[in-house]
Amino acid sequence: MIIYIADPMELLQQQEEKKQVKIKLPSGGYLTAESVDYNHWKVVDICSTDPMEYLNERHYPGSIIGLEDIK
Repeated sequence: MIIYIADPMELLQQQEEKKQVKIKLPSGGYLTAESVDYNHWKVVDICSTDPMEYLNERHYPGSIIGLEDIK
């Protein structure tokens, strides 16, 4: 397969990666989140052994949370 593009391949390979952080939950699990702005984070992933954490509507992937919402 041949791809004809006007942009150099170096520009296509350099994708902006957002910094991700792991936020510890009270149950012992973790939320992986990306910074949206000061004190607001977008949830990317949840990792927990507590099934109730997956049912928490504030912690589902894609939601925007503040650090005070973690408690």
